[in-house]
Amino acid sequence: MLKRAIATRYATALFLLAEEKGILEDIERDFPGVADVYSSSEELTRFLTHPAIGPGEKKEVLEKLFEGKIHETLYDLVMMTVDKNREEYIPLIWEDFRRLLMEHRGQMRATIFSPFELSTELKQEVEIGLEKVTGKTILLEEKVDNSLIGGIRILIGDRVYDGSVVSTLEQLRETLMTAPV
Repeated sequence: MLKRAIATRYATALFLLAEEKGILEDIERDFPGVADVYSSSEELTRFLTHPAIGPGEKKEVLEKLFEGKIHETLYDLVMMTVDKNREEYIPLIWEDFRRLLMEHRGQMRATIFSPFELSTELKQEVEIGLEKVTGKTILLEEKVDNSLIGGIRILIGDRVYDGSVVSTLEQLRETLMTAPV
C-alpha cells in the first residue's frame, strides 16, 4: 500500500509538470519503454535494488539505457528515483501516470469476459451502454473465459457487472437454500 501511495505522488507530480509544459504526449510515448525495461529485465531489477550498489553506478547504467532516448523530464524522473532509492517504483509510477492521463482525457478501461469472442456489433453496444453509465469514453478489452456458460461479465474500474449464467444460477441456488420450505 505504501508503494502505491508513493508511486501515485510521483505520477501526480510528473503529470502536473508534463501538463504545465505541454509534454503529456511525449511522456506517454516514452514511459512505456522505460517501464518495460524495468519490468522485463530481472537482472536490471536486481542490480537497481541491490543495497551494495551505489546511486552513481546505477545512474551510469541508466544513462547508457535512456540518455538522449527519452524526454528529458522523464529522464530526470528516472534519475531522481535513483537518488531517492525508489528505482523499483518506475512501473507503478507509469501505471498511475497512465490512469491520470486517461482521467484527463475522460477515458476508462473496461474488460468484458464472455465464453466466446463477441461480434463487433455486440461489443459496440456494450461500449455505448458503458459510456452512458459512466459518462466517459470506454476503452474496451475483450477476454474469452471458458468457465462462463453464457452471458457476460464486465470489469470496469473496481466494479463488476455480472450477467453470466454461472452467476445467475448461483443467485438462484442461494435463494432456494434460504427459502422456507
